[in-house]
Amino acid sequence: MRKKIFVIILIFLISILLILILKSPSKEEIEIKLIPKTLYIEEGKNATITLIIEGNATGAEVSWRIEANGSTGKLEEKNDYRGNGIKLEMNYFAPDDVNEEEYKVRIVAIVRFKGYVKEDFVNLIIYPRIYETEIGLFCNRDEIIAGETCFLKASLISVEEKKPIENASIKFSFFIEEKKFMEKIVYTDKNGLAELPFFLSNVNDTTEIEVFAEYKRNFSGYMDYEGSIANKKIKILPEKPGDFPVVLIHGWIGSISSSLLNYTWWTLTQKLLEKGFKVLDFDINKLGVQWLTYEPGWEEHHISWIAGKVSQKIRDALVLNGYPPNQTIDIVAHSMGGIIARFMAEHYMADVDYWNDSWSGDGYPWYGDGNPDVVVGPYQIDDLIVVGTPCHGIPPNINEYFLKNIIKYTYFPWWVAQVPDMFYNSPFLKAMGYKTTDLIDYYAIGGDIGVIFGDFPRDFDNDGIAHYSDGLCPTESPYLEGKPLYILEGSAWPIGKEDHISLIAINERVHDYIIEHLIN
Repeated sequence: MRKKIFVIILIFLISILLILILKSPSKEEIEIKLIPKTLYIEEGKNATITLIIEGNATGAEVSWRIEANGSTGKLEEKNDYRGNGIKLEMNYFAPDDVNEEEYKVRIVAIVRFKGYVKEDFVNLIIYPRIYETEIGLFCNRDEIIAGETCFLKASLISVEEKKPIENASIKFSFFIEEKKFMEKIVYTDKNGLAELPFFLSNVNDTTEIEVFAEYKRNFSGYMDYEGSIANKKIKILPEKPGDFPVVLIHGWIGSISSSLLNYTWWTLTQKLLEKGFKVLDFDINKLGVQWLTYEPGWEEHHISWIAGKVSQKIRDALVLNGYPPNQTIDIVAHSMGGIIARFMAEHYMADVDYWNDSWSGDGYPWYGDGNPDVVVGPYQIDDLIVVGTPCHGIPPNINEYFLKNIIKYTYFPWWVAQVPDMFYNSPFLKAMGYKTTDLIDYYAIGGDIGVIFGDFPRDFDNDGIAHYSDGLCPTESPYLEGKPLYILEGSAWPIGKEDHISLIAINERVHDYIIEHLIN
């Protein structure tokens, strides 16, 4: 009996289940396809993608998703064909500017139909519109002497647009026998020009330099440009004594008497002439070499003003001696003369007629009348060798002891303004800084006689060894960042020749160092 009841119940349940299945509406299947699967499009252009829905898709809902790491572009409906299925054409508009060679975008079609969702996608690769470029490389000279400066000029244009490309990065690479020894980056101006001064010192044999100017493919701007490259060869001849006239610049009050000027330069001048060097003559109407002299015109003339006048005297002397006004020169300078030479090298074409006593650190404390005064600059200076030059300054306390009691500087009131320029942390030295231009070869010499007035030993070159002074200038004060400093330890005259004036006047080691580095 129980078995019959169980069978009856089972039959009843199966019947109910069959009835429910038969009455339940079946889901209609559809298939979707998005074509093409991969599409390449140029930036700013558009292309058509097509969504095909096969089957009875009445009531199907379609939505879209665009995936990208940046700008997505946009989709707009183009055509909608409906019948036995759906064919939906969409216009895709690529971003106006992409900064990659292959910028990837994915478009996903999402179809919702009777409770279920289907997706398909297309991969788009957006590539930039690249404009062809042309670079030219020129030099004002094909052959120079080691130490001379020539000027390289690269010109960059967009070939299709026929216009210069502004603010483009040009890489200048320099090679000797296919080995790169230097690289510089220069940006083009509004005329598409990138200019670079170039010099090479200390070659022993005639050397051929090959220079490449390269503009690399650039996608960073709104306009995308193809790269281009040009090259140029320059011949470098070894420097010989006499190739460049040597200018000797004395220091503070160095020309107040002919005897002091003669003592400062006579011995060195004779050695230079014996070695074949030419010392620039500042008065060709007198016999023998006449050295440069200068002095302030009144009490408020600072070192910057003097530098302008000295540069003009050098230019005039070059012309009087038969040189062009832009002739390359070497400079040997003593004491404050080294700061004057530095100023010319670092502030070419500066306007220096006046001085701002209220200078607070913005810009420079010197200013002028609108006309440049410094007419000799770094492109004209090969070697600058300074002896006892206070680039880092001298102790302020030295004023009382040394200047008044030894030099009696109060007798020369027109030389007063330059003294505070040379004190530690003076406005002038702060404005100058403690690093010079790489366009010159700078060598510094300092003497150490074991004493320093009004101060303690200083370590300006940060080598861990402090030194005293040459009696006036701290031993390491001539040092500038990254440049060589030759230190001579000894005594003052008559025991030794390492004091401030003897260093330049009669110290054989200093003279040998100068002669060596005027060439090497």
